[in-house]
Amino acid sequence: MKWVEQYKVKFHDTNSHEILSASHVLKFMQETGMLHMSACRPSYEDLLNDNKALILSSIRVNMYTPIYAYDEITVKTWACGSRGFTTTRSFEIYKGEELVAESNSIWALVSISDKKLLRVSEGDFSNFEPEEPLVLDSPAKVRIPNELKLNLVGEYSIRYSDIDLNNHMNNTNYPDMFFNCLPKPETKLVKSYAISYINEAKKGDNLKIYLAKSDGKYYMRSVHEDGRVNAEAEFITESME
Repeated sequence: MKWVEQYKVKFHDTNSHEILSASHVLKFMQETGMLHMSACRPSYEDLLNDNKALILSSIRVNMYTPIYAYDEITVKTWACGSRGFTTTRSFEIYKGEELVAESNSIWALVSISDKKLLRVSEGDFSNFEPEEPLVLDSPAKVRIPNELKLNLVGEYSIRYSDIDLNNHMNNTNYPDMFFNCLPKPETKLVKSYAISYINEAKKGDNLKIYLAKSDGKYYMRSVHEDGRVNAEAEFITESME
């Protein structure tokens, strides 16, 4: 079953071009997913009370038409079934009848107390009737070519306002963190991005951001001070100059 919510984009959700940022596109999608879970159960809070959490593993978001301040949008989401330790969820955003963005996401079920992966069957998701996932042109998981040399382009310190109930940086904050490290981001319109979340970042952690460009794509990696990879990203942009 698809879950549908209607929103009006706020001015403060947009950038200097009055366009909804990459992170805010993801926030609208995930807000709709949370409302779906709250209505059908288990909700996010139900899982927490059972010492469980769904943690985003990887996501691909394609953005076809800019979403502007005060646009009225319709966001649809649906569960797509699970396999082993992961479950898939798809999203679509419409302005009127026009599809303006869509996404596939892969989530892992984990035990909060010891961070161990759990089989999705260890949670009761029987209220979510699975439907087919979207067929996108590229997978959700990021694959940075081995031959690329990534160069340091920035650093980011995790602040209190970045973290969520799981006490790590909320996954919706990653797109803008990466995008802001692209060369001249104010001249770029995001057309597609993918992020793979590898090791969580907590308040006070300092990340180094690395970048390389190949075949029209920006590949990025955030790394902890001890060398552990935090996340990897791929961005496809279009010039606004």
